[in-house]
Amino acid sequence: MKLFKKRWHRLPLGIITAILLVCLVAGSAFAAYNFLSFTTEISVDEPLSVEYNLQGNYGGDANWHPLGDTDSLTLERSAGDSFGMSLRVTNTADNPLTVDTVIGGEVAQFTFGGFPDGTANNCPNGTTGFWVTIDVDGDAPPGTYDVTFTFERS
Repeated sequence: MKLFKKRWHRLPLGIITAILLVCLVAGSAFAAYNFLSFTTEISVDEPLSVEYNLQGNYGGDANWHPLGDTDSLTLERSAGDSFGMSLRVTNTADNPLTVDTVIGGEVAQFTFGGFPDGTANNCPNGTTGFWVTIDVDGDAPPGTYDVTFTFERS
């Protein structure tokens, strides 16, 4: 036990070593102590909204109607008719987003034009307008046709 016989400023080196080891162990235990921990809820909203205007012009916000997930729009047309309306897509995100339209259902009697096709970016914090047309074939038989428009972003 030579360590207990050696001295530093009249203190045995063995005792100084033991005290330093205790401080080192205690310090490392307290260094890993969490003093703050919390949980947060993050809600992500859809940044794109689609509105339609049956008046055929872009003027006046009263003419614009929002489209939701469960909305249904009924159009009464005759064979050979052509119908046009305005769509606008508003992007509230800070980044440009690409909008694409998927048209499904009973589409054989119709020709669709002007819908967002995935090539145009919707500007950040802005609105992009589209003039869309729906043409009914001249030989379309009378009846009710279910057509689904799905707007997708990427």
